[in-house]
Amino acid sequence: MRKTAVIAALLSFLVCLLAGYYAALWRGEQHPAETQAHAVLEEKKRIHAGTKIVYQYFYTQDRVMKKHIEPAPEFLQGLDLEQLKSIYTGWQVVFFSSEQVILRCSIEGMSDEVYVLGEDDGFLAVFYEDGKKQLRLKERTELPLSALPDGEARQLQEGMRVIGEENLAKVLADFMS
Repeated sequence: MRKTAVIAALLSFLVCLLAGYYAALWRGEQHPAETQAHAVLEEKKRIHAGTKIVYQYFYTQDRVMKKHIEPAPEFLQGLDLEQLKSIYTGWQVVFFSSEQVILRCSIEGMSDEVYVLGEDDGFLAVFYEDGKKQLRLKERTELPLSALPDGEARQLQEGMRVIGEENLAKVLADFMS
């Protein structure tokens, strides 16, 4: 008697499983436009000129979150989520759509550590903001701005803000390599 009940339950389960499988196949055949529309939506999830990039900086020592919003730079335009992740390896992608991308990084340190990369006597220099928002020279590197491409040199002459000691080290390493 028990054997019969177990076999009947097992057969009922298999019949339901097969019925669900064939129903799913039939639905896919009956509604191919929905499947194509989903594929089109997936294709549109790329960064374009109108995409807003939101950079969130989380400071671990004082647990402050700061954000900076800018239009998508040209080098990001056309990228999908996986391509973006391969560029921003130290960042968490919090949100991704063609309208807005939110990137977050954790920074060891306090939220008020602001540095400005600039020029001092023709060399790449690091300045910091004191309590009165005045720039003070922290260090001058041995890298002449004349050794950099024109665009980068111009950007440094205008001043490049860097938030946090960790980011400063990364940016300096990029320029020095």
